Amino acid sequence: MPYELFIALRYLRAKRRQMAVSVITGVAILGVTIGVAALLVALALIKGFRHEIQDKILQGTAHLNLLRADGGNIENYGELAAQISTVPGVVAASATSYEPVLLTIGDRSEQAIIKGVDLTAQASANEVFAITVEGDAKQLSRPDSPAVEDSPAGIIIGKELARTLGLQLNARVTVVSAATSLTPAGMLPRPRYTSFRVVGFFASGLYEYDSKWAYIALDVLQQLSGKGNTAGVIQMRVADIYAVSEIGARVQAKAGAAFITNNWQELNRPLFAALQLQQRIVVIFFILLIAVAMLNIITTLTLMVVEKHKDVAILRAQGATAASIGRIFCLQGISVGVIGTVSGFALGVILYWLINAYHLIAVPAEIYSISHVTLQLRVIDCLGVCLTTVFISFLATLYPAYTAAKLQPVEVLRYE
Repeated sequence: MPYELFIALRYLRAKRRQMAVSVITGVAILGVTIGVAALLVALALIKGFRHEIQDKILQGTAHLNLLRADGGNIENYGELAAQISTVPGVVAASATSYEPVLLTIGDRSEQAIIKGVDLTAQASANEVFAITVEGDAKQLSRPDSPAVEDSPAGIIIGKELARTLGLQLNARVTVVSAATSLTPAGMLPRPRYTSFRVVGFFASGLYEYDSKWAYIALDVLQQLSGKGNTAGVIQMRVADIYAVSEIGARVQAKAGAAFITNNWQELNRPLFAALQLQQRIVVIFFILLIAVAMLNIITTLTLMVVEKHKDVAILRAQGATAASIGRIFCLQGISVGVIGTVSGFALGVILYWLINAYHLIAVPAEIYSISHVTLQLRVIDCLGVCLTTVFISFLATLYPAYTAAKLQPVEVLRYE
């Protein structure tokens, strides 16, 4: 072991008469430990929250949408969906439409959004098949029985919406659509009342969807809305969710100038921008916390230089160079930083495990769409935090080490 490192580690174990220095050293190590652990947990929390939200959004919605630029309906939606399915990067495509309705059962009513499911398309193109947690999405198709009132079409309702309405499987629910018709007096509302049988419940994990959305077959929705054999949107699932912009450009080129696209990143940009800003603020805050802990290292080393000035003078008199004296105090400060970093990493990992194992971070589902946050701790984040902390510890040693290196042994020993 180099003698500089040996002396630096020896100085960390202060004697009884140097108890004040020892306490300040312990406070410095504790400050670094808490700062590193807090930063790791904060980064894991933000990363986990972002992943949870993104996963729920992608599970319950389309990756990419194609719609008419003029806002009109798509007439040849079957042919167009088949053409889009051949675009590189598109896994599946399906037509759909949306309709605001009123769901009624007994004396209970709730506003909702009905989404049409093209049952002739691939099941992977319609998210309802993946998020249905009770019942069977295949029962959305219109029954073969001619007695429509006895065998109504199926509907799949969000779990939260079903809880609000008190619905059970096979219950009958009335859907009221605010359709309009052209009359001599102009466009007037002509509500359409249709009875549906609840064939399932879905849970996307997003409260906004689970409390306001429902699914029926596309052909049934076309009759309910009175818009004929048309669709509002061609929705797609893509192979690479992060290349959705490039895939969208190819889809638009295939569809023509009359169409536009939007994707999950554009539709949720404000949310992810807010999360990104939050992450930056948290990182800056905890780096400042670690920097404050580094002030204790500067204080510790400065007191140590004052306390050990006789030792420094003797080492210089015995041939130690100024660079060696500086390295002693640099190594001492770095040792404090490394000990605090390792301790903070261990504490952060323990907190990470406890939080995930016992779901300690619960959030209101009505606001954040998830009941709790699962932390995600990445190796790159751990390395970045640890290396940054050690580097800041090194910077904190420069001034005290420089001060110690400038001590003149003759001046120190003259009055001894």
